[in-house]
Amino acid sequence: MDDEAKLKHSKRLLQKHNFLEKQKRLAKNYGIHFKDDQVHRYQKMNLLNCGNPKCIMCSNPRKVFKEKTIKEKSFEQTRSWDE
Repeated sequence: MDDEAKLKHSKRLLQKHNFLEKQKRLAKNYGIHFKDDQVHRYQKMNLLNCGNPKCIMCSNPRKVFKEKTIKEKSFEQTRSWDE
């Protein structure tokens, strides 16, 4: 491995470690207890995400509120310019 690849690899590991430490701090503040061997459970998801797609806080706001996104509104405006 060259030095650049080693540096990138160590940076990725540090980012994962920092993210997990932040999740542990959040869990402690919110009173969520889990064993140290379960820390990696939250590696690819947020600690406070309930995972319910119908939950207003966790779901896509476009689907919940039936509202178009800013990008879609902008596209509709630019499309009307051509006409």
